[in-house]
Amino acid sequence: MRKMGPLTAEHPLVQDAESCPGCHKPFQVGDYVTLVTIGPGDDPENQERARTDRAYSAAAVPAHWTCVTGEVS
Repeated sequence: MRKMGPLTAEHPLVQDAESCPGCHKPFQVGDYVTLVTIGPGDDPENQERARTDRAYSAAAVPAHWTCVTGEVS
């Protein structure tokens, strides 16, 4: 898992007022985030690759680093 940040005022997560799926609070300047993999999405080829334990492109959602790891940034 990769820790990314701190977010800047220009970052799309901040500008679009996106919210973390863990705590439902909006992303703010200075936040650290990570991507949480949720699976192969709706692409049939990626679904097949996932089912057969091969590498695939995964759908992912951003979340606060603290929400995912419990580690305070």
